[in-house]
Amino acid sequence: MNTASPPWRVLLWPGLASAVVLVVLLSLGTWQVQRLAWKNAWIEQLRAGEAAPPEALPLRIDEPAALAFRRFTTTGTFAHDKSVILGIAERNRQIGAFLATPLLRPGAEPLWVVRGWVPFPPTPVVPEPAGEVSVTGFLMLPERRGWFTPDDKPAERRFWAMQPGLMADAVGLPPPASYALALVGPAGDPPVPQRRPPQPRNDHLGYAITWFGLAAALVGFFGFWARSLLVKPRDEDEEEEQP
Repeated sequence: MNTASPPWRVLLWPGLASAVVLVVLLSLGTWQVQRLAWKNAWIEQLRAGEAAPPEALPLRIDEPAALAFRRFTTTGTFAHDKSVILGIAERNRQIGAFLATPLLRPGAEPLWVVRGWVPFPPTPVVPEPAGEVSVTGFLMLPERRGWFTPDDKPAERRFWAMQPGLMADAVGLPPPASYALALVGPAGDPPVPQRRPPQPRNDHLGYAITWFGLAAALVGFFGFWARSLLVKPRDEDEEEEQP
């Protein structure tokens, strides 16, 4: 006497669990497609802002995030004695960092200007323009520290993330603007300005394909397993009917 459970009962709980996982995978894939559309639109906006001629930097910006990577021009006087070193970067197989110098502007907050890349260490002697200067660059938002970001060394004026307030405190500067201006221009002697604003990564298409691919694999695997489970009892019944 055959007391085995019907195949549909064996499939019930695995089928429900697979359905839940399938919904999660499809939701993640759909979310990445939506993120892809948003990121593409944002990149197009950034490119349009980059192509536009530089504007005069307002004395006060309430929402700097809305103007990120836009190019601006401003004037002021560099406080070279309060410069700091930021981050780390490689150029032509040489390790270096970025030189940031506060720009003092009449009637406005001090503004950190990321002048460009310099070899580090040691930082070489770089030009220090005196008097009023005019600079052009893109608006740079404060950087977030990650889990693996090294500790800053304020006493050495060495910072790993661009955080205007902390940098100002280390050099005795009044509260600065909450953003910085990163200079752009052709390569030359240090400090070497950036050629263009950084472009955000756009990996959402790959993520979407991954999630949808896992969903398809789950459906295929479950379908193959369920079919083999349903066909097996049928084959056994046919063998028992044979004389």
